[in-house]
Amino acid sequence: MSSGFKKYRMTRKNVLLLAQAIINVNGKIAWQDYASDSPYPDQHSLTLNDIKGSPEKLERFRNEFTHQMYSNVINDEMQRLEQEL
Repeated sequence: MSSGFKKYRMTRKNVLLLAQAIINVNGKIAWQDYASDSPYPDQHSLTLNDIKGSPEKLERFRNEFTHQMYSNVINDEMQRLEQEL
């Protein structure tokens, strides 16, 4: 099924594509904030609407998650979603 790996430029459209792919594959967008001093890292999650609605959250997502497009599963899902657009 996989049509091979595709490199994406991180335009706004592709950032949102990545976000949707992560939600589809993992059920949610979640990460741990190791920058805080808390002994238990804060769990953060974002919705697609959070990312669409806030330039800061879009940027935060891009910084935290761009590397995930190098996961074959996520990359395949991005390509599948792109076909549907």
